[in-house]
Amino acid sequence: MDALKEVSKIVNIPPDELNTRGMLAFLEKEIRLSEMEIADLREKYDVATKDDLYKLIASKAINSHPAWEDYINWKNKDKYREELEKKIKLIR
Repeated sequence: MDALKEVSKIVNIPPDELNTRGMLAFLEKEIRLSEMEIADLREKYDVATKDDLYKLIASKAINSHPAWEDYINWKNKDKYREELEKKIKLIR
């Protein structure tokens, strides 16, 4: 017997529903982690948006290193979060 079926019996939830709940929980956790990383960048540079960070870099108000890498990371986290949110909508 596979683990999903075993856990399904223990918690008395059908395997398909358990699988769906697990996927949703994972996606929501990943979104929260991304949001926390973005919040750290907001605090680090005292900005509200990645565009604000870009403006600081472009105007040379801050050093471009590591700010440029942080800006790229922020953009990637935003995109990652958006993709995960789309998947959540598909699952629900």
